[in-house]
Amino acid sequence: MINITDKSKCTGCSACVNVCPKQTIHFENDSKGFRYPKVDMSNCIDCSLCERVCPIITPVDTNDNYKAPFVKAAWNKDEKIRLNSTSGGIFSALAEQFIQRGGYVVGAKYTEKFGIEHTIISNKEKIKALRQSKYAQSELGNIFVSIKKLLNYGEKVMFCGTPCQVSGLKNYLLKDYDNLFLVDFICRGIVSQKVYKKYLESVEKHSKSEITNVHFKNKDFGWNRFSTKLTLENGDTYHKDRYHDEYMLGYLKYNLYLRPCCTDCKFKTLPRISDITLGDFWGIGNSKKKLDNDKGTSVMMINSPKGTKLFNQVNELLYSEDSTIEQVTKGNACLLNIAPKGEYSDYFYKKFENMDFIDLIHKIDEKDYYKKLNFKEKVYYILREKIKLWH
Repeated sequence: MINITDKSKCTGCSACVNVCPKQTIHFENDSKGFRYPKVDMSNCIDCSLCERVCPIITPVDTNDNYKAPFVKAAWNKDEKIRLNSTSGGIFSALAEQFIQRGGYVVGAKYTEKFGIEHTIISNKEKIKALRQSKYAQSELGNIFVSIKKLLNYGEKVMFCGTPCQVSGLKNYLLKDYDNLFLVDFICRGIVSQKVYKKYLESVEKHSKSEITNVHFKNKDFGWNRFSTKLTLENGDTYHKDRYHDEYMLGYLKYNLYLRPCCTDCKFKTLPRISDITLGDFWGIGNSKKKLDNDKGTSVMMINSPKGTKLFNQVNELLYSEDSTIEQVTKGNACLLNIAPKGEYSDYFYKKFENMDFIDLIHKIDEKDYYKKLNFKEKVYYILREKIKLWH
């Protein structure tokens, strides 16, 4: 029986909720907005299926995958798709060819008011909704159940998610399916939708207008200086690059709001669990300048024979060159390295319920700036702040 006493031991993958034969397990949100399973003991039959499918308790078997993946630096030849994708537009190519061959694709989309949930599509026109990074943990609901039904009907399914979601699905199925293809991505860590929505609410408050479109990792300033672009109902836009957007500052600079399991991640390993791993090929231009024209270059790791099959299906749609794991980790350490819990994380969670999100990030920025000053600089800083108050 699942009993979460240590939150770092739960990814929220939903495998246990989906597999329970008596439907006695449901999710409850903690104060930070992260979802954890709770068991209704009055109906539990103690079958232990929940423990069997938990990817933390029962690590996924990767014996069928390559010990060392084949690595490509790649991008979609369709420049419009590439520019509107997070990195090189490889997911769109994979999804297009998979659907064209009669398959179903599963990925994350925005819902009303920009919630995030996984959905199943079989129409190429709907790929656009699954494109681009969504910077909070998606709701999976009962999607594993739906995927299993499709697989048992003989349908081909390509699932895209975080490494822990992929692991949860693979365990939930309790057997291998030749018609299942798994795609994960290089993941820094996940954020709760509660925190993410606090950010959106703060932008609306400061802008005095509702958000009508969300675009993380927008490329208007280029891929390397990616930005967050939020379109507003009044016609304005909130548009800040990765170094100034408050949400990205909290996520990338300060590690404020990662799920506890992310700071002890069990899935930053080789061999990979998925058939294909995608990500940003940061720094590739340092070794091969022609591979970074600031429009987005993807890491594409081919991890299994199924991954090779997927790559062969899209090869003609891509520009790609061979690379190495060593080259990937030079620029994208998140592949194998864990992001630690941030120094100001506890302070953030202590304040975020009752303080405006943007104001809180600015406060943390000030605290960090002050901490790095020497004694003389601190005295000057305090005097300057007092003078501001007098005026």
